[in-house]
Amino acid sequence: METKKLFDLDSYVRDFSATVLSCEENSKEKGSYLVVLDQTAFFAEGGGQPADQGKLGSASVHHVSEKAGVIYHHCDRPLETGTTVNGSIDWDIRFSHMQIHCGEHILSGIILREYGFHNVGFHMGHEFTTIDLDGELNAEMVRHVEDLVNQAIGENGEVHVSYPDKETLSTLPLRKKPEVEHLRVVEVCGYDFCGCCGTHVAHTAEIQLLKIIDFQRYKGGTRLFFLCGKRALQDYQQKHNSVKGLAEEFSCKPEGLCAAVHKLQNDLSEAKMQLNEKNKLLFDLLGQKLLASAPEVQGCKWIFLYGGFSADEAKSFAMTMAKQDDLFCSFFMPAGDSVRYALSKSKNAGSLSNKALCQAMNKALGGKGGGSEDLCCGSLPFISEELLRDFFTQQLGL
Repeated sequence: METKKLFDLDSYVRDFSATVLSCEENSKEKGSYLVVLDQTAFFAEGGGQPADQGKLGSASVHHVSEKAGVIYHHCDRPLETGTTVNGSIDWDIRFSHMQIHCGEHILSGIILREYGFHNVGFHMGHEFTTIDLDGELNAEMVRHVEDLVNQAIGENGEVHVSYPDKETLSTLPLRKKPEVEHLRVVEVCGYDFCGCCGTHVAHTAEIQLLKIIDFQRYKGGTRLFFLCGKRALQDYQQKHNSVKGLAEEFSCKPEGLCAAVHKLQNDLSEAKMQLNEKNKLLFDLLGQKLLASAPEVQGCKWIFLYGGFSADEAKSFAMTMAKQDDLFCSFFMPAGDSVRYALSKSKNAGSLSNKALCQAMNKALGGKGGGSEDLCCGSLPFISEELLRDFFTQQLGL
C-alpha cells in the first residue's frame, strides 16, 4: 500500500500521528531500522531535494527514502508494528528546503523566459544548491537574472500546488513536458509552471533572498551555484565580517579593499625581487665560505648545510652551487616535524650518483622525494644535523 503523503498539498505540516505498518532492520546500514507508516509528513529524498529529518516517537529519523510509492523512515531504533506513533519533522531543515526549492523554480523560470535556456539538472547540497543549464550565461547575464529573481521574491506572489486533470494540463505553459499521467504541478504565479514532487513555500517573500555565489561552464552549458533564505543570509554575514575584518587590517574602507590588496601584491612582488638579488649575493659569499672547508669525496667537493633558509631558498642555493665544477651539495632545512632537503651535483662531479644517494637516504631515514642527477628534493622525518652528517660521512666514505 502506498504511503499517504501529508506534505503533498501542504508543505507546512510539521506534526502528525500515524500507524506503524512495518519495521525491519536495515540490512545496508547497521543500527538503522526501516519504518513504514500509513501516512507521513516526512519528505523522501528525490527530485534533487534531500530527505526530511525529525522524530517518530522516541526514534530519530535520519533519512527517508521511497520505493514504489512506499516511504521508508530510516530510524535509529525499532518501532512496534500496529502502534500509533507521533511524528514531528525538523522544521528548520524542512523550511530551508522549501525556500531553496521555490527559489529554484523562480530562477529556472526567469532564465527560460529571458534567455531560452532549460534547467537540465538540480541538486540541493549541504553547502550550496546547483542547477545545470543547456546554454551559456556570462557574468552580466547572471547578475541580471539574480536581480529579476529577487524582484520576484519581493512581490510576494502566491505559490500553488495541484493535480490538474488531463484536459487542464494540456493548457498549462509547463516548463518541462509531463513524464507521468497524474502530474503534481507547482505554479509560482507569473514566473513558473513545472511538474515537481518537492516542498515549497506558499508565498515568494518567504524565500527572503536568492544569491548566486558562482557559475561555471559545464558540459557545453552553465552550472549555477546559489543559496536561498537563511543560508544566503548566513553567507552574507560571514563574508561581511570577513571583509570588515580585512578592511580594518588594511586600514581602509571595505570598498577600498581590492585596491589595498592589489598594492600589497605589488609590494610583495617588489620585495621578492629585492630578496632574490640579496640572496644571490648571500649565496655567493656563503658558497665561497663553504667551499673553502669542503672535503674531497669521490672526485668532487662536498658541502653540507643545515638550516638558515626556507626550502625554496635552499633549492635555489643548491641549483646555483651545482653550476660550480666538481661539487656535491646536501642542504637540509628543518620545518616543524620534518626536514626538507635539496641535493645537487655538478655535471662533472666524479662518479658520485645523486639519485642513488637520495634513494639510499630516503630508505634509511624514512624520506620521500627524488629527482635527477642534477637535483633531488624531498623531505625527511625530523632528524638532527649531527645524525645527518653521520649518515653522509658513512655514505661518502669519509
